[in-house]
Amino acid sequence: MSATPIPKTSGSDDLSDLLSSITDPVERLLLTGRAKTVREAEEMYLDAAYPQVLALLASPLSSEELGRDPLFVMYRSHGSRPREDSLL
Repeated sequence: MSATPIPKTSGSDDLSDLLSSITDPVERLLLTGRAKTVREAEEMYLDAAYPQVLALLASPLSSEELGRDPLFVMYRSHGSRPREDSLL
């Protein structure tokens, strides 16, 4: 991830401007306080990304291209084991 210069400003409007400039959904969840950890933010994002996953699967992308997509990379890094264990 590349560093983006943050302008020095003050006030709630400036905070809104800063948050609106952040495009990474995981970062937004963390910075807004909706998630307390990166893992929690990633899980929240992945749970909300099912429509995007279905769209990618329906796309003409090859298996290799799908495997390189950042969303699928994140899914693989989380795995399904904790969810499988929670069913027991």
